[in-house]
Amino acid sequence: MNLIIFTGAPATGKSSIAEECSKRLGIPVFSKDGFKVQLFEKYGFKNHDEKKKLSRQGEDMLIDTIDSFILNNKDIIVDNNFKQFNDIRNAIDSHDVACNIICFYLYSEYSTLANRYNERIRTKNREVPLYVLNQYPVIDGVTEYHKPLDALQVENIQNAILEDAYGDIIVRIDTEHIENDFESIVKQCIDEIRMNAT
Repeated sequence: MNLIIFTGAPATGKSSIAEECSKRLGIPVFSKDGFKVQLFEKYGFKNHDEKKKLSRQGEDMLIDTIDSFILNNKDIIVDNNFKQFNDIRNAIDSHDVACNIICFYLYSEYSTLANRYNERIRTKNREVPLYVLNQYPVIDGVTEYHKPLDALQVENIQNAILEDAYGDIIVRIDTEHIENDFESIVKQCIDEIRMNAT
């Protein structure tokens, strides 16, 4: 089976590229953020600790999903800003299944990523509960929102990464000009997947 990973800093285009590859290849895609939004919408949160707890559960749900696809020998695409890949290693090691891992590590200049992230929030192109800090559902006068990021904050996020990529095939892709290069990036990813899939 093929485990296709899209990873990298926030706003590198992981979700957009992973979802487009999923559509064109017919391989299901899952993300930690997708599971987090489901949990936030279902349960809400009243403080940062509750949000963090749900966020960890979202990550557990993603790993459980990966584990299930490995167990059932089915291809899967995942999208997440992984800090390390030990949970995936453990999932693979626990099953007697040949797992081929193709990993795309996306990157851009930190200032570009900060601007992109802030623009997504400004234009409401990011799910609201993902940038709420303390109270969701939103309560006017109580709910606080994530302040705009700057390049140094994005760099600090990336400096916390213990392992930036993992797989049998690792492809590093510059998404600095994703607005103009989206189609060619998607094509590059699909070509790599088709060439290296088992």
